[in-house]
Amino acid sequence: MRRLATCLCALALLAAACDLPTLEEERAHAQRLPQTSFLYAADGSLITTLHAGEDRVVVRWKDIPPAMVDATVAIEDQRFFDHAGVDLKALLRAAYVNVTEGRIAQGASTITQQLVKNLYLSSEETLARKLKEAYLAWQLEQRLTKEQILTRYLNTVYFGNGAYGVQAAARTYFGVDAKDLTLPQAALLAGLIRAPVDYDPYTHPVRALRRRNQVLDAMLEQGRIGRAAHDAAVAAPIELADPDEDERRYPAPYFVDYVKEWFLSNPRFGDTVGERYDLLFKGGLRIYTTLSPRLQTFAERAVRQVLPYERDPYAALTAIDPRTGFVRAMVGGRDYFDEDDPFARVNLATGGSTGRQAGSAFKPFALVAALENGFTPSSPLNGSSAAVPLPDGTVWRPGNAEGSAYGTISLESATVNSVNVAYVNLEIALGGGDAWKGAEKIVEVAERMGIRCCPRTTEPDEPLQAVPAAVLGSNEVNTLEMASAYGTLAFGGAHVHPTPVERIETADGRVLYEAPRKAVQVVDPAVAAVAVDVLEKVVQYGTGTAARLYRPQFGKTGTEDLYRDAWFVGAVPQLVAAVWVGFPQGQISMQYPTTRIRVYGGTWPAQIWHAFMYNATKHMPVRDFPEPEGGVRYVTVRIDVTQGCLANPYTPPANIRTVRFIAGTEPTEVCTEPSTYQRLTVPSVIGMDREEAVSALRAAGFDVAVELVLADAPPGTVVAQDPAPGERALQTSTVTISVAEAPSPSPRSGTVPDVIGRTEGAATAALRNAGFRVAVSYQEECDPDAEGCDYRRGIVWAQSPAAGRRAEIGSTVTIVVNP
Repeated sequence: MRRLATCLCALALLAAACDLPTLEEERAHAQRLPQTSFLYAADGSLITTLHAGEDRVVVRWKDIPPAMVDATVAIEDQRFFDHAGVDLKALLRAAYVNVTEGRIAQGASTITQQLVKNLYLSSEETLARKLKEAYLAWQLEQRLTKEQILTRYLNTVYFGNGAYGVQAAARTYFGVDAKDLTLPQAALLAGLIRAPVDYDPYTHPVRALRRRNQVLDAMLEQGRIGRAAHDAAVAAPIELADPDEDERRYPAPYFVDYVKEWFLSNPRFGDTVGERYDLLFKGGLRIYTTLSPRLQTFAERAVRQVLPYERDPYAALTAIDPRTGFVRAMVGGRDYFDEDDPFARVNLATGGSTGRQAGSAFKPFALVAALENGFTPSSPLNGSSAAVPLPDGTVWRPGNAEGSAYGTISLESATVNSVNVAYVNLEIALGGGDAWKGAEKIVEVAERMGIRCCPRTTEPDEPLQAVPAAVLGSNEVNTLEMASAYGTLAFGGAHVHPTPVERIETADGRVLYEAPRKAVQVVDPAVAAVAVDVLEKVVQYGTGTAARLYRPQFGKTGTEDLYRDAWFVGAVPQLVAAVWVGFPQGQISMQYPTTRIRVYGGTWPAQIWHAFMYNATKHMPVRDFPEPEGGVRYVTVRIDVTQGCLANPYTPPANIRTVRFIAGTEPTEVCTEPSTYQRLTVPSVIGMDREEAVSALRAAGFDVAVELVLADAPPGTVVAQDPAPGERALQTSTVTISVAEAPSPSPRSGTVPDVIGRTEGAATAALRNAGFRVAVSYQEECDPDAEGCDYRRGIVWAQSPAAGRRAEIGSTVTIVVNP
């Protein structure tokens, strides 16, 4: 059988040879001048140029250490010294794949064939090119020795980061000459040849280490090194030289890096990374990207405004048009060109080496899974305690933020207030009592909606882990895929794969690539509409109020349980943005005094999102999220969220929510209680964090106003309240809390203007212009029919906080208006 296969292969080569050129003819065709490529923004402006500043120094065979030779042969072509240019076994495997699967197989080329391809051939994926490659490799083997072939190969192969050839690679990565490479250094370089973007030790150190050790294992298995040398090399850390810095600044550098990675990892542009690199940097391409310079400016400005100090954490932001998948803005760090910042070239928007934990920003995927499995927004959940048995015999008992207990609450309330325990119990219910099975449903929804949508390298991303903690965001994600996944809800349950490039043209004007604009319906439109309705309330009165824009929008906060990662992801119908805040090192808790405040998703991330989207949407028409096609398949009712029944005339306004339900799942019974308004006891919130205090007061049936004061207490701590703890107050009335403010060089509070006597519209405008949000309560100042009552319909007759008081910019001022 082996002889027959060999004969067949030889006959195929001989038959093809009649039309194949000689090595000299192909060398003549290979003499092409490199051309600069151009990157354009969506408005046609030039972002930057890409050209091949090839870093190559030719070295002789005697200057290539044996470790480099052995490592390269072990991982790239272990039978290199035995074949005549073509590995017949590998070629037969490739031919088999071509016949059975209709494609040209990867990995069948010998070192000699790779050299021929790099020097003389195009990246065209056809059987004819494969045969031409094999025939020319055979010719080359007749003319050169193995040492000469390997020397030329190691002088031409691409190792990443602009380094062509082993000498340039040794200088780039280790700051040494090729002849001085150690065994672990040589193994790392050999491992880069197959996929230098995937295994780049600067941006993917974990992958690079794993790949280096794979090379060392191959060398041991093939007898090229002994066990002692292998073990010592595996134990050696990767110590890299400082990367060369490009001093030439250009706009949106993290987006440009994303475009490069997207191109270099895309097999449509070449078989190997080296081929794609040549096309990108030498091919004279015109690359028309999706970047909006206007939105990019707003994104960078928003990050600087909220995090202006050097000791502040880093931030990442990605903005996508959910209708097209076009990436419109990207911030991946502080200053890409800062030579003193070791993380300057790490693109945090695409996750750096891995990604960051999503925290509660992952809960919308559980919400969608619940709605798909028969739950409704009013479905009751236990928000106080949950227990999940683990394989090791222990029991996981998750807690809520700051130890809060909620009792039985609805799915909507659990989402709006981001109640961890309730969501773990939801996960258990989704799995029919098994949290692990529930987690499988949740991660399936997440992947369907767009998480793991965007591999930037040829190495597949780590799959989402279907573990009980998945519902609380234990999986690592990045802003690109989070924006893409939330965009699915913004586009009515349809997902469009994100892309940074709209079109690519060759130097002669031929279209090389056009972005597909295919939307795939991955979530039922009615389910998406109900999920959006729930998530809108997160911004209206839940944990995400700092992001409120006063237009149709939804979003979700997320905070890692040790405050090391904080998120806000949200959308308007035309644009979705994901914001992450944290330290690149990953293990730093964002709490005072390390940071100026304790960082939740509802603080700096939501503020960055708001600052960006406020400007981004300023000239966008106000639109509603898409309705399900073919008729509305949901209904909207007013319910008492504490009971799950329809609200009655005496239901406290704080308990009333307008909720969407998938048709047929809505409640139909009217609440029988309460039957009159009640005066309630004001709980004590002194000493609590601001968010905890607001949550506690709202849960008790009161509205809340916040004022900032200078006090001898940790910033964000409640130091006073009015009415005082224990006093009785009418339900829905406002409790004002005084919160300690950290000294800051820039003011974060303002004076509340006097709006008493104005119309509701004029008062609202004045307060918003002063930087405050507005809550309106409609109550009669006096009996309109009573003598002496100067009743004026639509006029403000009370406000809280009072005029002239200091209050936090962005906090809520309540006005009372005659109905």
